[in-house]
Amino acid sequence: MPAADALSFLVQGEWVSGEDIARRQGISRAAVWKQIQALRRRGYKIASSTRRGYLLMEQPDRLDAARINKDLTTRWLGREILILAEASSTNSVAVSSIGQRKSGSVILAETQKEGRGRLSRSWASPPGGIWMSLIVRPDIPLSRIYRINMAATVSICRAIRQLGLEAGIKWPNDILIREHKVCGILIELGAQVDRLDYAVVGVGLNANNDTAAFPSQWRSTSLAARLGKSIDRCALIAAILNEMEQALDDIESHELYEEWRSRSLTLGKRVRISSPEGDLMGQVLDLDQDGALILEQGGDKRRILAGDCIHLRPERAAEAT
Repeated sequence: MPAADALSFLVQGEWVSGEDIARRQGISRAAVWKQIQALRRRGYKIASSTRRGYLLMEQPDRLDAARINKDLTTRWLGREILILAEASSTNSVAVSSIGQRKSGSVILAETQKEGRGRLSRSWASPPGGIWMSLIVRPDIPLSRIYRINMAATVSICRAIRQLGLEAGIKWPNDILIREHKVCGILIELGAQVDRLDYAVVGVGLNANNDTAAFPSQWRSTSLAARLGKSIDRCALIAAILNEMEQALDDIESHELYEEWRSRSLTLGKRVRISSPEGDLMGQVLDLDQDGALILEQGGDKRRILAGDCIHLRPERAAEAT
């Protein structure tokens, strides 16, 4: 059995009997010892005692499929996980291998060389973040594909709340904590004329990475910076996947739309929208069920389905009146 099997029985800060681990795996005590040694070589600090067993003292901040699986409760999402030390981008890896991947496959990388955001912008992907792509094939018409974005953004907000932080959604697909960006979503689609073949949901989440090196105009933050301590990335990934499966299973529900709308940080704001038709400025009156932003501009209402949104600060908002 792989060395990671013993990891599922270890609880940080608690002694666990080696005999119990062996019995539950159906292996010998010597085999358990080999697993423990392999875990130590991978950076896990584990104390041992002939009378008390094994004590997990510290886990490395390293992506580990076994640690993700330990907290995973999904039926189909994340049951195939590929972890890379480095990738051009996880979305690129997912798209290039889409024919060989099952629905629910997850691709993770410790770093990305060519991370991408919306509008082909570069996305900084230093160590310590969560750079992840999910391959999903929801049974929805092309007219409803924005629901995938709703499911993704709501799921990440739910998972972040489990850490004790409140995050909100900046239209169309950014996650903010107090107006500072902590996560971005990039969705790439494969479709026929009348149906969706697949969606690759790319997640770039600042977890334990140092955002001090990011340009100040990015207004970025990280979960570790907000909490004042590092987080367990593997546990958070599992939480995101657990929430994401539930949201994708409920993708057509009115409740999903209502939660997405209620978590919006853009609703009611004065904004500037950059779109192929040019820049538009106004106040956001509502968010429609197809993801459209309803903008009031000069007494007229406009539905905007895509664009780059900037929340205007009070001193700038007067320009939109």
